[in-house]
Amino acid sequence: MLKKVNVIVAGICAGICMVASLSSAAMAQDSAAKAEEIMKQARAAVASESKFKSLQGLTVAGTVRQTFGDRQMESELEIDMLMPDKIKKTTISTFATVVNALNGKEMWNDFIPSMSMGGGPGGGRGGRFMGMAGGPGGPNNPMGEYMQVQQRRELVMVMLGILLTPPAASEMTFAYIGEAPGPEGSKLHVIDGKSSDGAVTRIYIDQETKLLIGLGYKAKSMRRGGGRPPGQGGQAGQGSQQRPQGQQGQGAARPQGQAAPQGQQGQQGQRPEMTPEERERRMQQAQEAFQNSPEVDYRWAFSEYRKEGGFNLPGRITKIEGGTPNEEWELSKIKINPKLSADKFMKK
Repeated sequence: MLKKVNVIVAGICAGICMVASLSSAAMAQDSAAKAEEIMKQARAAVASESKFKSLQGLTVAGTVRQTFGDRQMESELEIDMLMPDKIKKTTISTFATVVNALNGKEMWNDFIPSMSMGGGPGGGRGGRFMGMAGGPGGPNNPMGEYMQVQQRRELVMVMLGILLTPPAASEMTFAYIGEAPGPEGSKLHVIDGKSSDGAVTRIYIDQETKLLIGLGYKAKSMRRGGGRPPGQGGQAGQGSQQRPQGQQGQGAARPQGQAAPQGQQGQQGQRPEMTPEERERRMQQAQEAFQNSPEVDYRWAFSEYRKEGGFNLPGRITKIEGGTPNEEWELSKIKINPKLSADKFMKK
């Protein structure tokens, strides 16, 4: 499987260079009309027009495997979509339940720690971990706003990638960019999809099968020194925490006989409470790391298509950052037109 993914990744990356040399000529044509025609053909490879007209919603479930350096984590994944513009992605791990949702133009998140992490009754919700107000990822600073933009982009890409139909509220328009070489000698159509918020997603469609094989965009790296707030490697609260030297464990590097600072004492094995000054310093460090973080190529590869209820949908989505696969979704259960209400997508 990894070999096949690498072939797909290599094909998409090779196509990027070729597209750069063709884009100026392609844009001289009626790129919007050509893009719409190719997208129409690609949707027909997913399902008939009548199937799309009868589609009210979709639920997919499976697992997500994430890689953080030499660490790996597996979580349960569920994605609900209610046409035309409601998407909810829920990831459940041993650490927490993380929710990202797009309700029309409204984006919201939730982070519910597991019982082992202090969740449950009386445990509260850790909203700040998901870019909510109050933490280093809050919306009142550039990093928080950027994280919200990227979370919105991901949900738009989820619907676009699975159904070849973007959320209506994204008001996405398409422009044909050119042709590019694909994996295993295939040829690709390359299209740019631009949302009303200015986010651009590059779309790679196999010319022969008409199937989507990849999506891509450029964004700041948010992993390992790329602006991720403390404790937020990958998904919030789920990655390996990068602590300053001397803070790897309670009492680490503290001179013998020196008492723990007030507010940092706790039971052995528990994470010490940070002082306001320390929290402010960590937030500043995260902001500086974010500002210095370079933009990298993000790619989503789609494979293992299978038919379900008249729809031909991908069974595997591999996410690649800077040419390295670091996340894989295996979609094992698909339900067409499940019972979904609009309330499910509203912020609680």
